[in-house]
Amino acid sequence: MKWRVMLELVGADGIVGVHEVGGRAAVAEYAPQMIGLTLEEGKHLLAALQVHLVQAQAEDQCRHRRRCQRCGAQRPLKDQRSRRLVSLFGTVEVCAPRFTPCRCAVTCRRTLNPAAEIMPDRCTPAYERTVAKMGSLLPYRRARTLLAEFLPLGKPQAVETTRQRTLRVGARLEQEAVAGAGSKPAVATKSIALSIDGGHVRAARQYQGRRGSFLTILG
Repeated sequence: MKWRVMLELVGADGIVGVHEVGGRAAVAEYAPQMIGLTLEEGKHLLAALQVHLVQAQAEDQCRHRRRCQRCGAQRPLKDQRSRRLVSLFGTVEVCAPRFTPCRCAVTCRRTLNPAAEIMPDRCTPAYERTVAKMGSLLPYRRARTLLAEFLPLGKPQAVETTRQRTLRVGARLEQEAVAGAGSKPAVATKSIALSIDGGHVRAARQYQGRRGSFLTILG
């Protein structure tokens, strides 16, 4: 038996695009290592699926944003660039055209970059959160190696890049926590719980003969 995995993309205009993202040739007989998907086959499928999906979404975004919402005319093309998106399923390079303002625009005369609107950080939020979570538990290089064992991350990112992303996510979470705490009104407490505990510490050396005690008060 041979099999193929096909991706079908249907645009807003009804045009259907079909892409083959993976498969396996026919075999005469099976072996234990050929049952189901292997890890490498799964990573290849995810990476190929991500490439076609992200490129199609970027093209759809650029096509939609090029049309002026005010007069319906096509914005003039300024230049054609490329932009890379780092994700858990590989790094994808997409076409990122830039458009000059429409002739009907009066107040806003800035260049429009649709790809940058949906890829502001050049990485997906899932990639940033996952790398930051692993980076907070393990050394950055080890975290990157562990993720690459199971996911098609693509070309390795620099350790400093991983560190900066981890710190940025941590700062963002801290700001959200402070903002959430500040939005709640302070409630006056009617009572205070006080815990008192004590302990005895034996001297480290026998000849000193002294023993110490300590008292801990927890509020």
